[in-house]
Order: sequence, then C-alpha cells, then structure tokens
Amino acid sequence: MSESNAVIGINFGTCYTSIGYVTKEGRADCLANEEGDRQIASVLAFHGEEEVVGSQAKSDIARHPQTTVANFRAALGKTYAESENLAGSAAPIVEKEGMPAYQISLPEDKKIVLSAQEISAKFLRHIRESAEAFLGTSIGGAVMAVPSYFTEKQREELVSAAEAAGIKVIQLIQESAAAVLAYGIGQKTIKNPEDKTVVVCDLGGHSFDVTVLTVRSGIYSILATAHDTKLGGSSFDDLLINHFTAEFKKKSKVDITENKKASAKLRNAVEVTKKMLSSASSAPCFVESLAEGLDFHSTINRMRFEIMSNKVFGKLQETIREVLAKADLDPSEVDEVVLAGGSARIPKFAVKLRETFTSEHTNVRSELESDEIVARGCAIQGSLVAGFDKEDIDASIHPVVTLAPHTSKDIGLVNANGEFVTLIPRGTALPARRTFEFSNAADNQTHAYLNLHEGDHVIEKTEIKPEPIEVEEGEEPIEEEPEIVTKVIVKPAAQLVEAALPLDKSQKAKASKIEVQITIDASKKLSLVMREKNGSNVVKAEVAGKQ
Repeated sequence: MSESNAVIGINFGTCYTSIGYVTKEGRADCLANEEGDRQIASVLAFHGEEEVVGSQAKSDIARHPQTTVANFRAALGKTYAESENLAGSAAPIVEKEGMPAYQISLPEDKKIVLSAQEISAKFLRHIRESAEAFLGTSIGGAVMAVPSYFTEKQREELVSAAEAAGIKVIQLIQESAAAVLAYGIGQKTIKNPEDKTVVVCDLGGHSFDVTVLTVRSGIYSILATAHDTKLGGSSFDDLLINHFTAEFKKKSKVDITENKKASAKLRNAVEVTKKMLSSASSAPCFVESLAEGLDFHSTINRMRFEIMSNKVFGKLQETIREVLAKADLDPSEVDEVVLAGGSARIPKFAVKLRETFTSEHTNVRSELESDEIVARGCAIQGSLVAGFDKEDIDASIHPVVTLAPHTSKDIGLVNANGEFVTLIPRGTALPARRTFEFSNAADNQTHAYLNLHEGDHVIEKTEIKPEPIEVEEGEEPIEEEPEIVTKVIVKPAAQLVEAALPLDKSQKAKASKIEVQITIDASKKLSLVMREKNGSNVVKAEVAGKQ
C-alpha cells in the first residue's frame, strides 16, 4: 500500500466519531483532528457559510441550536415517522420528501433544508480532511463500522454519504467484530488458532449493544445480539442533569426544567463531570450564567453517582442476560468480555459485569480505550484488505460468505470413560475442517475405531442449602440465600458416523499413527477420512449431518 493510498478506519457514532490508522510500526491508533480531539463530536454547526464540526460545533448546541445539527447518524436510513429527536439534539427534525431532515437558518434570512444523509456527507468530508491533514496524504479508502441493528437501508445511506464526502468505503464491518479485532482475540497464531467465546458490551451515547461471538480458527461468527436504543451514556447524563437541576433550584429558586438553553448548557457540563468521575473519586460541575445570569458550581462524588445509576446498571445487566439466554450460554462459558463505547469506561460498569461473569477464566478486557477500539479494529481490517482488488473484497463480503452458517451443536467422540470429547465446538463457521491424530492402544490391535457424535449442551444448576446458623435464645433465626452451583457439560447425543480402519503396523501399542480428518461443508454434510500414516489403509465416510 502506497502512502498516497492510505486506508483508515472510521467509527462514525451518533455522539462521537473516531478515526483509526495503522502506524509505521504496524500498531493501530486513533488520530487527532485539528483541535486535538481524538473523539470528534458528531455535530455540524453552520457559522454563516462556514461549517465547523467537533467540540467547537458541540458548544453551539446551547448558543445557536437553529444552526447546529447533532445525532444525525441516528436518522440515517429511516423515514420521518421512524426518526426521533434524541437527548442533546439541536436543530429539530423536519420532513423532506418523507425523510428526516434539518432546517438551517443562514444569514439574510436564508433557510436551507438538508436531509440526514446530506448532513452526514458534510460531516464525513470534515473527517476525511482531518485524516488527510494528520497523515499528510490523501485517503484511498476506509473501513467503517456499523451497529448490529443497522438495516440494509441504513447501511446503504451511510455508504452513499461517505462516498459523497469523497471517502471510498472498502468494507462495512460490525462494531463488535471491530472491537474484538482491536484486541487480536483469536488472531494470535495461524498454526494454533484460539477457539474463544466473546461477549462485546458496547455502551455508546444513545444505545447499548451486546453481541456474542465465537472465534474459531480466526473466523468470527455472531451467535446472538441484543440491543437497547433507549439506554446509553445519555441515561447517565439525564440522572446528573436531574440531580444538578434540583440543586440549582434549591440554591437559586430558579427552575430550568423547561429552559432549553440552560438544559443544553448543563448537558455539556455533566458530560465532562461524568468523564472525570471515571478517573477521580469526585468531580465538579460548573456552568457560567446557567440561567438569569446566575452561575452554577457544584461537585458530586463517585459513590453518589453510582447509587443514582443503580437502575441503569440493572437494565444493562438485563440486556446482557438476554443475549446470553439467546445464545444458550452460561456466563462461565464466556472467555472474553470486551468493553466498547465511551460510557463503558465508567468503573462501576466493569464491577457490575463481574457480578454476571464470575468465572475466574473469564477475562474482562479494558486495557485499550473503550471509545477507540472500534476505530482501531476498523484500521486493522483496512490494513488487511488494502492490498486486495475491489472485486475480491466485494466477493469476500457477499452475504453468502459473510452470513456463513455455523454448527449449532458440538461434534466429538466418546472416550473410554464415557465422556464426550469435543473436536469441533458449536458455533464454528462452515465450511470447517479439523485434523487430529491418535495411536493404537494395544498390542496386535487389528482395527482402529472411531465413533462420532453430536453433543447436547446442558447447563445444570444445583442448589446447595446453607447450614443453619445457631442463634442465641430470643434472637431471630438468620436465613442465608442458598448457593447455586452451575455446571456446563456436553452429553453424547445422536451418532453421526461409526468407522473402523484396518491396521497394518500395530504389532505393538502406539506403533500405528492414525490421522483423522473431519470436514463439514456449507450444506452441513459431514465427511470423515481415516488413514494409517505409516500404512496404506484408508476409510472414508459421508453423512448428511444435523449440526
């Protein structure tokens, strides 16, 4: 890839946008725009004929709401009836040919109406220019992230907006896959790829998206998703706004509940307060001339904030439990939990996750900045596909390829102790192939036997009642909650194929080496090949599986 054909990663979010790139050392990072922001506010403001984005535009939400547009990505690909004004929006949504749009007031009483797609194109043009200014080269293309709940129409409008901004979209990838890719999960080695089950918790500004993925031989397969578009960072902002609004009213006797300008000022301030609480035990909230010329200054400690947020954390946990139930998974089966989205940095969020994912082997990943990992993952994907022709990329992302079927049950064999040994885990993308070896167990063994089964995934919960606690006479008995012990096992189910291979070299135990190759194609037909590596015998079998 030449320097003049740089490929970047873009995470175009409802509240913030980040730009990922791969450094000369091969490390993924996020670049800063001209104002030094690595997280660029997804806001477009009109200063006369001039356009500004980012923090400068965000400050205009309170001062000039009629010439400032925010949260426009959420309106992409929707009809006017489907669109809504989210918290923190500026110019209200109007109708343009049945589609959501924004009316902007310009000098000399000039008014223009721009659709969400046109606003997005203008904003993304600024993003492209920031990337080119930082890298010192033109942008040859971009890999962009989309949420799992984006419709085909939303994807199409996003690509159209990007292309109108001069950005060639090489590929759209799911935000969850980009987050996993940023950590390199399942991508460490080619010879010995890791098999992982991963849960991605993406807590953005206005949505909470949870995805369960499996990583098998470096291939990601999505097992289940759950999302709540009414839950996100703005939910925490609303709590802080209510808290400080009540405090301001108590101190000044001024109610700003219906004051849009004051509320917008306070929303900008509490967002800063919330971010500070992620790294400090307390944080200030200051707004100059909040209402009626009165300044507002207060502080809040982290404990108070966390107590206020208990209901929000409860809803987040409900969504996580929902997606685990969809995927038929116990939390103990999850290997990695990846935190994504700006609000995922709230320390209590990770603590609450640990209440669900209690297993010691489950690793909660938060080493990288949660609001940067999606853009970084997109940049990594961009570096991987940059050398391919567009035709090859289009072929590789065709739905027939990317929406690959996967095994719904484990496939394995039963050992001498009657235990099921998994060879191909459930959730493995198809087609799949696995090869393994074993030796003859006894002297003068004439045949090697193999019996393949499907495995039933069973979650067993056992209730252990606590021992009664002795109390002194007159005291009330102490009742303790019973302990629930969860055990996940795979039990042998339907037999798939049974094979026997005659042996030539089995005079002594372990003298014969038997290689077994199991292949399952996209139509779920299973093929088995057994051969004696130091002999000449081969056995083949095929069966239409039910995996």
